[in-house]
Amino acid sequence: MQQSGRSQLGKNFVEDDEYNLLMTSMRVSVSKHLLDDHFTVVWANDFYYDLIGYPKEEYEAVFHNQCDLFFRSNTNDWEGIVAAAMGALKAGEPRYEHITRMRHKDGHMMWVRLVGTYTEDVVDGYHIAYTVMSDVSDIIRMQKEQTVTYNSIPGFIAKFRIRESRIELVDANERFLCFFGHREQNTLTNLSTPENEAELRECYPAMRGGKPVRFTMEARDKEGNAVWLQLNGDCIDWIDGDPVYLIVYIDITDLTRQRELQKETNMQLERLAFTDPVTGGYNRTCFELKAGEGVRAAPAGTYALVWMDVQKFKLLNEMFGIEGGNQTLKYIHDVIRGCLEQGEYVSRTSADNYSLLLKASPKQEMEARLNSIAEKVNHFNKDAEEKYILSLTAGVYYVEDPKLPIMQIQDRANVARENIIRTADAKLCLCMFYSELDQLRLMQEKEIENRMRDALEKEQFVVYLQPKQSLRSQSIAGAEALVRWLDPERGLIPPKDFIPLFEKNMFIVKLDLYVFERVCALLRKWIDHGENPVPVSVNMSRAHLSDRDFLKRYEEIRERYGVPADLLEIELTETLVFGNPDVLMQVIDAFHKCGYRCSMDDFGSGYSSLNVLKDIDIDSIKLDQAFFGSEKMDNPRERDVITSVIELAAKLNMTTVAEGVETDAQEDFLKGTTCDLLQGYIFSRPVPPEEFERMTFGRTLS
Repeated sequence: MQQSGRSQLGKNFVEDDEYNLLMTSMRVSVSKHLLDDHFTVVWANDFYYDLIGYPKEEYEAVFHNQCDLFFRSNTNDWEGIVAAAMGALKAGEPRYEHITRMRHKDGHMMWVRLVGTYTEDVVDGYHIAYTVMSDVSDIIRMQKEQTVTYNSIPGFIAKFRIRESRIELVDANERFLCFFGHREQNTLTNLSTPENEAELRECYPAMRGGKPVRFTMEARDKEGNAVWLQLNGDCIDWIDGDPVYLIVYIDITDLTRQRELQKETNMQLERLAFTDPVTGGYNRTCFELKAGEGVRAAPAGTYALVWMDVQKFKLLNEMFGIEGGNQTLKYIHDVIRGCLEQGEYVSRTSADNYSLLLKASPKQEMEARLNSIAEKVNHFNKDAEEKYILSLTAGVYYVEDPKLPIMQIQDRANVARENIIRTADAKLCLCMFYSELDQLRLMQEKEIENRMRDALEKEQFVVYLQPKQSLRSQSIAGAEALVRWLDPERGLIPPKDFIPLFEKNMFIVKLDLYVFERVCALLRKWIDHGENPVPVSVNMSRAHLSDRDFLKRYEEIRERYGVPADLLEIELTETLVFGNPDVLMQVIDAFHKCGYRCSMDDFGSGYSSLNVLKDIDIDSIKLDQAFFGSEKMDNPRERDVITSVIELAAKLNMTTVAEGVETDAQEDFLKGTTCDLLQGYIFSRPVPPEEFERMTFGRTLS
């Protein structure tokens, strides 16, 4: 399962404060690793750093979150970890266990037990694993000491005569007697439990036959404390046909408790790994496992996959808050689950989207069933004075090929949903069924995916520049870098044909960096030719936020070309701003510290632009074309809104850029305001760098 990258990995349930507190209070180290050459640490709880002795900041500074660097002083142990983890992964195992030595910061060696659980997440081609690490030094040391003791002198030892119907204590050393507190012992332990009796029943025939045995039993010491003992027995004599056994007891209480704790921790991890924290039902990972098993086990045409979306859910969040929104998501999930039959599943796949695996039925019946579910979802409105209707859309894909990966099946259902056209239909759930046209579009997307890497390597992606005109000086004061795909067979491919796909499959990250490098190269060329370069803005996709260190890549490129950061402006879309404003504020601060400017693109295309201005430290805003609805600017309300936004931006020390300006009337109106820059076809379309240089510098630079 491909995910959006490492940052997303840092925002899921493992970073939940309550979860971190739980694991740390249990003194259990939990960490998340990318299974690359370094087993890079993506996230770890507080006890991870306590266990190794390094504070988090020092660990990152010294070892750069790379486990192989941490183990560089004991490479043999590192190789053992790699062999265990990768061997289990290649064998298709869901997890691995390994005990190894590890050097603490203070220099002493300790033994740790590693239990790694593989996830379906894959980032940059590498799997993600959760690892629980616990200090078992005392246990290992105790086992080694016990082994030496029992091999050297009599230890916790007793002799038993194994009669046909009972066990008699023949003799025991003082340590045994001290432990149990008395000699009158007619069984191997002083505690009769179903588990102990089951172990004895299983081993009794072998013992009557004089064969070596080894098993575990529970006992109580003379104070009544429960302990776990490993019994190793060999027949050393016979009395009247009854074997006499010498049994050595090893106290494994700590190890057993550690295993129980480990088991409990693993169960908690499994619950967290497969449970949606909002609904309490299956999360996407669990749904895909169960749905995939169900689909593959049934004949073709048995199931249909439904991708369901709650319309305008963001408005509900704004009205009732995140907690109210989450309660609604759980309510919808529970209603849907209550409508399912045996062998059907539901999961909140993401945000306000749900995946349903339903038994297939004719389209008319399927649509009726989904609308029945929507009616039950809205049952709370029945007696309400003020009704709030929850409208749903659903894409349906009938699974004719059970061998298809469940993710691909989900994608097809979502493709069908995306093709829904809103109508005046009064149905609570609008449905669309996957068609051959959808299949054709997917094939075209697949063709693009097959060629995109080769196209990037061969530099088929070219950068165009759209000039920004100063409304004061009427000269070019900047530019926006826009990418085009110059395909040798299909010619110039517009961005709308590949950018949405690249954002979905994360290739946009590489393309953004490619464009950024081309822009840095242009700026370097202008500087080297003695020109006074104008600032150039580049677009940044939200996909970069999945990597907490993404800014380092930008800085590496800029420093390589020696370009001043203030000549570069990072354009962030409004949808990116509202996706995660808290994270975005941190990103903008990081850009500012490096000297970059940041602007908000498409300002005004959403619902809460004005509200976000008070929180986001943006240097400039680009007024979306949606502001300019009238070509002649003859709408007074429109003019008042634009003027107010421009004046507000000026008060906040923000530069304003009007984009999508296409008429003389629009330009004349903007000249009468305090708007700073104009960008649109009225001045210039996006042009190749050579043409931009002629427009800006009066010559083409070689």
